[in-house]
Amino acid sequence: MAAMDQVMIRLHHALEGGALPPEGRKLGQRLMTQLHQPTRIAVIGLGSAGKTSLINMLLGAYLMPDLAGIAAVEVSHGDAARSQITLADGTIAMGEGLLDPKRIPAAALRVALQLPDPALKDWSFTEIALSPAASAQASLLDWMAGRSDIVIWCTQQFDARERALWSQAPEHLKDHSFLALTRADRLYMKGELASRIAALQPVVADEFLSLFPIATLQAAAARGAEHNDALWRSSGGKAFFDGIRQQVDQARTADLDHAFMLLERYKVSLPEPPASRPQPAELPAAIVTPLPAPGRKADADADDVITSALNVLRGCAGELMAIPEAASGAVTDRILERCSQTAEDLVQLLSQSDDPSPALAAIREDVADGEQMLMLLRLERGETAAEDSLTVLLQLKKELSERVAL
Repeated sequence: MAAMDQVMIRLHHALEGGALPPEGRKLGQRLMTQLHQPTRIAVIGLGSAGKTSLINMLLGAYLMPDLAGIAAVEVSHGDAARSQITLADGTIAMGEGLLDPKRIPAAALRVALQLPDPALKDWSFTEIALSPAASAQASLLDWMAGRSDIVIWCTQQFDARERALWSQAPEHLKDHSFLALTRADRLYMKGELASRIAALQPVVADEFLSLFPIATLQAAAARGAEHNDALWRSSGGKAFFDGIRQQVDQARTADLDHAFMLLERYKVSLPEPPASRPQPAELPAAIVTPLPAPGRKADADADDVITSALNVLRGCAGELMAIPEAASGAVTDRILERCSQTAEDLVQLLSQSDDPSPALAAIREDVADGEQMLMLLRLERGETAAEDSLTVLLQLKKELSERVAL
């Protein structure tokens, strides 16, 4: 059984069987949703930037229709061909079968297509056409940010107008964004490609994950029925495709690692085959009577538990202060590991109290959220992640100190 299948089965078993405590169940449900849904990719830019061609190039098939004038067009997987058209007044029109572009109302604002094509099972695409007026695009960018995992900005130059539009995008989305310099063959023929790339490098370093020059039409043709490997490479299509796939795979792997750590923490194993499971009715009553978990305090005092949690944080702070300040991968990894371990210890410690007070419940939730954030930062690695991890622990220490002071 593949590792991903095992994690998915264990996570489903944990959620369905109630094997996770409240602080872990919320995270488990979120991870299950993320692992089941395809990666959502938004391809945005001004008109005539090559967005449609780039999407079809990535899919290896002409699945995204060219619907000029529609602000947002989404294509995703479905068991049958369907369409949904949203008008400017909020009215929604549904349709079965393939969409006829000639029958789209003039007032259409968004079009969503579902197609039974296997190329769409791992990812879905939303093409967003922006206008140069930055003020008119804020709501569209907000809508895009709430339903996108990766963003690709298509352009031939990324001028001041485009930079103003992109500046409205959330920072977290910029960490998973790419700048696609489309129609790179035309720039090359004019002798402008190298200088254009050099001019954009400082912008890319601040605003995007990577820049890829692509001769989009040639790349799409190279992925046709008669695959042309040489053209696929020389057009820039392969490098771009590999870069996007790597980002998709990294996000999926991070979710799997996170789910695996959650399952290991609460010791959730693969369920036994149905045939080997003993029937509860045949067990003696003494065995089926719930027993308290080993070492669990039935009525631990809340203030004592919080004081102990503060001592854990103080101990962690002492160890972190002893770490050399020199910036290096080994040092940042050590900081991230220690912060993450401290959060795990806090979750375990706070779970020892059966105090039902809302205040302690809120602290448990905050610590669980902090633990999740620290786990994600540990996966990201780097100096920025290490600094953010320290900030999370300092905030937890402040909240716990305020609680004891009450």
